Amino acid sequence: MSIARIESFDPDLIADLHEELVEKREKCTDHLLQLEERPDDIDTLHVLFRDVHTVKGDVGIMGIHQYVPLLQAMEDILDTLRNKSRQYSPALGDVLLLSLDLTFRELHHFIKDDQVFDPKPYNKLAHMVSKLAKLDGNEAEQQTLAIVQMLAPETTRSKEEDGKQTKLYFDEAEINEEVAFFLQMSLLLDSRNPYGSGRTERMFELALTMNQMAGNPIDSHQLQTAIYLHDLAMGFMPKGMMGKASALSQHDWQWVKNHVALIHQLISPFDVWNEAAQIILHHHERLDGSGYPEGLSGDEICEGAKLLAIVDSYEAITQPRSYQNQQQRPMIRAIMEINQNSESLYCPRWVEHFNQAVKRLHVKKS
Repeated sequence: MSIARIESFDPDLIADLHEELVEKREKCTDHLLQLEERPDDIDTLHVLFRDVHTVKGDVGIMGIHQYVPLLQAMEDILDTLRNKSRQYSPALGDVLLLSLDLTFRELHHFIKDDQVFDPKPYNKLAHMVSKLAKLDGNEAEQQTLAIVQMLAPETTRSKEEDGKQTKLYFDEAEINEEVAFFLQMSLLLDSRNPYGSGRTERMFELALTMNQMAGNPIDSHQLQTAIYLHDLAMGFMPKGMMGKASALSQHDWQWVKNHVALIHQLISPFDVWNEAAQIILHHHERLDGSGYPEGLSGDEICEGAKLLAIVDSYEAITQPRSYQNQQQRPMIRAIMEINQNSESLYCPRWVEHFNQAVKRLHVKKS
């Protein structure tokens, strides 16, 4: 298959294509996030299929054939969902999201003419996704996992990493005795939660990096205390409830909603932790007023809580949960979901710092 070059096309046609791709990329992401909430929404599936089909048609008509195989493979997957020969799952959503993201990024590079297209990995992925459309049962699960790990290497956990105990890498000489004590409680909570290994370290590193990029507007000790204690009350939940895959009962959900108030009541009488207590109390509030426990909105929410809301959501999306079959989720899904909800759920200024912090930490770990 010959590879099309940007110089072969009329600039006006390319401008029209670019505009169409920007629109379709946003719509496809929205559709996939909607399916995450409503996996049986056949209308959204039909619209997503049409949008993918439109992109495939646009690039095919223009003769940019190198991107067609993967788009066709995604159509094949969506067809199996539309005819109900398979069920939508979060893992399958990851395959579609990551494949679409790769396609749109490659088309962006094609239009900008700033990167040489390598057909080998792209065609390999197209073959894997096409094969997935024909598989079912355990074979489909294994193929899905292989595709996700290929596109999002950070989801791959080695046996050595799984067996490691939480590593304490904080320099306790730089924090006071009380914060060190709060840290120990947080690490103890990690060990109790079946999906919590390394949680404290990840949240600490991301939150402090975001705060540093913003010029450290939040006191470091207050932020650390809020990170270490924000979920402490959850440690008193029965272990079976912590990993509960089914919907929580009304009683259980009310308890979850009250967990921030319990810790706030515990530490707020001490003036030294007043800021940390407010961060903990507000970190499940959302910019549009849809959060809890008080339904606060906008500037009613303290800055530290706006930061912690993003860090806490990122941790919840990326780390294994029972409903995800204990598989880690791709980093890009969490980033997209948080950015999609900028201005509605999350503070746009802190979302920008989050984007930069995740990029810096990812490069550092790579």
